[in-house]
Amino acid sequence: DIRQVLNSLQMWSSKKQDDNSNRSADMTYKDVKDRQNSINKDEILRVSMFDACRQIIEGPKGIADADEKTKRDSLFKRSDAFFTDYGLMGLQVQHNYLKVMIPQFQQTKAKGNPADELAILERMVDATNAMSEFAIGENGVRGADQNWALLPMTAMLCVKAGHHAAGPTGGFLPGYPEFAGWLGKNSSRGKKTRLLHELGHHMNYHVSADTTELRLGYIPALRQEFLKLMLDKNGAKVEEVINMMDEYGLDRDDIFEKLDEFNLDKKAEKFSDIDSKTKAAFTREYNKGSHKSQALVEEQGVSKKKKSSGGNGSSEIKDPDAIDEDGVGGEEDDEDDELNEAEVAKAFKKMKGKKGKAKKPAGKKKK
Repeated sequence: DIRQVLNSLQMWSSKKQDDNSNRSADMTYKDVKDRQNSINKDEILRVSMFDACRQIIEGPKGIADADEKTKRDSLFKRSDAFFTDYGLMGLQVQHNYLKVMIPQFQQTKAKGNPADELAILERMVDATNAMSEFAIGENGVRGADQNWALLPMTAMLCVKAGHHAAGPTGGFLPGYPEFAGWLGKNSSRGKKTRLLHELGHHMNYHVSADTTELRLGYIPALRQEFLKLMLDKNGAKVEEVINMMDEYGLDRDDIFEKLDEFNLDKKAEKFSDIDSKTKAAFTREYNKGSHKSQALVEEQGVSKKKKSSGGNGSSEIKDPDAIDEDGVGGEEDDEDDELNEAEVAKAFKKMKGKKGKAKKPAGKKKK
């Protein structure tokens, strides 16, 4: 770092000799080594997050026969390593601390000593309990209480987990510390939760189930039935699939894009395995008519597109949540918060009638 070199030279030039002369002190190699600690940056600031994680989970390494001051300095050094990135260090330690115990357990198991194997398992329990307590403390820091006074305690709990995992003489982490996989898993969880809520929003007029029942009961059964109809050996039963989709208020994206996200069997058949010709034929047949799922989207106010009334004075599909400020509309039952089947069917017929009308191209009159 050229800036650090210039800073060192400036600090050295400001030091005068002891003989009260104005000449700067001579710079020798020995003097530079002696003053290196006073002009260097803090060592912990140059440690990366991965190196700090290794330092924590390898425990008190190499200080088994050291004095108490050295052991105490090692403890504080590992605690300072937590603050290299205290927002992610807990996840890093949680993802990697058990990997330190794998070589120890394998060596102990090869010796065939049950007592040593039990001791390692007990240390594993202690390390796991320390990480559980860390999660409680982290929730107090990041949660609604925002109790940041607990942050030093969470740092020591991470150090405690590394101490139990590595053992009293320290351990060794094979390879490089891996990045916390919880972040990617949490992103996938958020995506699947959003898709599940969308499916529930589309099906709430036809099924009475919460998200848990929808995920565990309805989605696996519907997915299996739709795949059975689309992959029939006699050809895809498009009409039956469309009728079943209309029955549950599902659209094309719900079937071909969302249902595969909830499949836990990687070897099972998927909608993505259906050939493109079958999908194209299904899409053409599906687009020929209007469907209840489209009417429900308009009724629920999802679509912002306004439908202009024609010359015959045809009325638009009204928003059920709109407020009748002029008092023109009739009285409605306040206890009825959901659309009834008659309103849905009426909106469906209106959309089907509008879509069936096609404008004839204007041709030139023959003389």
